[in-house]
Amino acid sequence: MTQHAHHAPRRVAIYARYSTDMQNPKSVEDQFRLAERYAAREGWVVVERFSDRAISGTASHDRADFLRLMDALVAKDRTFDIVLAESLDRVSRDAEHLARFSKLAIHARVEIHTVDRGKADALAVNLSSLLSGMFLEKLSATVHRGIEGNVSRGLSGGGRIYGYKPGTDQRGAPLKGQLAIDEIEAAVVRSIFRDYAAGISPIKIATRLNGEGIASPSVGSERESSGHWKQNTINGNRGRGTGIINNELYIGRRIWNRLRYSKDPHTEKRTSTLNPESQWQTVEVPDLRIIDQELWDAVKARQAALAKRKSTLESTDRNHLSTGQALRRRKYLLSGLLQCGQCGGNMTVAGAAKYKTYYCANAKEKGPSVCAGFRGLRESVALPLVLDGLRSELMKPQAYAAFRESFHKRLEASQGASVDALQLHDARVRKLETTQRNLVRAVEEGKFAAAIIDRLNAVDAELKDLRGKRDEIVPSTVELPENLPELYLAMISDLASSLSDEAVAGRAADELHEIIDRVVVHWDGAAYGHRLEMSGNVLEMLRKSAPRELEAVSGVILGEVGCGSRI
Repeated sequence: MTQHAHHAPRRVAIYARYSTDMQNPKSVEDQFRLAERYAAREGWVVVERFSDRAISGTASHDRADFLRLMDALVAKDRTFDIVLAESLDRVSRDAEHLARFSKLAIHARVEIHTVDRGKADALAVNLSSLLSGMFLEKLSATVHRGIEGNVSRGLSGGGRIYGYKPGTDQRGAPLKGQLAIDEIEAAVVRSIFRDYAAGISPIKIATRLNGEGIASPSVGSERESSGHWKQNTINGNRGRGTGIINNELYIGRRIWNRLRYSKDPHTEKRTSTLNPESQWQTVEVPDLRIIDQELWDAVKARQAALAKRKSTLESTDRNHLSTGQALRRRKYLLSGLLQCGQCGGNMTVAGAAKYKTYYCANAKEKGPSVCAGFRGLRESVALPLVLDGLRSELMKPQAYAAFRESFHKRLEASQGASVDALQLHDARVRKLETTQRNLVRAVEEGKFAAAIIDRLNAVDAELKDLRGKRDEIVPSTVELPENLPELYLAMISDLASSLSDEAVAGRAADELHEIIDRVVVHWDGAAYGHRLEMSGNVLEMLRKSAPRELEAVSGVILGEVGCGSRI
């Protein structure tokens, strides 16, 4: 009797994938069904199934089941002989990834088959890699061209932008590519800009927003995030236009194609590089403006001042010393401000405590070939002269007029802040009221868990507290204080004492450098002595001595009065 050998059926692992959540999730099941039908026709047994959903075929690190398939492929106790997919581009659209997968399969003596082409040999893998690369390149160009067209027509370039919501027509139906201002988020944006312009650091702004329970821009996005505000969310990168305070859409200007995004071949993470400005596309969209120009300019001015100070800290002074060291060493209000009227070099202080005197550094350290120098200027003489000069400038009628106008604008701005604060307060109340209703409904349905009762009591207490504070937030009428002239004079009279205080001299000196450009010291001979010439925006000095009655002054630039005084 003839005996026939019976071979065990070949074992198959199926891999399926679809790219984005825009595609039908049933696509995986459809791919499984086609592959199972193919395996049955070949007499194979399906032993394992692997799938990745809503993940690009160019990624590998993010595809959990693809990585699991790779591990199973090289495992000693491998349970399959064939990997079967609908097509090779389901395995990967990345030529490098597909080539590596093919090499591992060959080494493990595992065949790769596809429903549409059968067994995938080296030629099929290489051809698929070439076609996938061409497909991705064409797809990228097509998408880029489509977005560029939308932006040129005033539409959104895609992505969620904090402060805005999808636009709708009169019936409430969504309008593709249209944005509308989200008034609640816009109020948050304005509060961030006001705080930053007032000198509050991004980390303190973030702390305030987190303390108020305001959700960050990452909430509701695809990014993995704690949902908390961070200083980088606010500060971002000025050159790249990232961060709340750098988004020009807030002043009604949409800039697209500022950045180019690509995948780092080493980390496979999406990275960005700055495109040349000539490639940027700018479209004015005034209907989307949230921040007025004056506030935007104030924020940009503060950023520029901070950038200048940072660059100064990283550079060297005229004496070839680290400027950062020079700034850190400041013990006197005029440190680094006095310049020699003969050579333009810095003046340095020397001498015992009671006899501190400013000399030209070039004359003292480099000799008469660089600067002949002149008689030293006592620090005890120079400081009163500069402060008297500041007071004289501030006593001029035009200085008070500029102060009054700027103070009135500040009050109006603070009223706008109160309006935004009221909006945020009422939005918080509405959110808590919704939570309260849901908790009460849960209790009524018989869910008497202690956690629910505790949460309901906490919400009730918070609602009571917020409702009690509402009257304090309602904006009041803008009125200038009746004693504004007296308060102005009080600030001027207190200027010398507040700036001369040794406890604040170092900090005040740093701020003085941002206000006064320089104080040039001239020597007019023994008969006339020293003459000081000061240039800068002296009205800013008022915020150093603002009394409590003018809280609106604190931390803001009141105005600019050009000063080129002789003292």
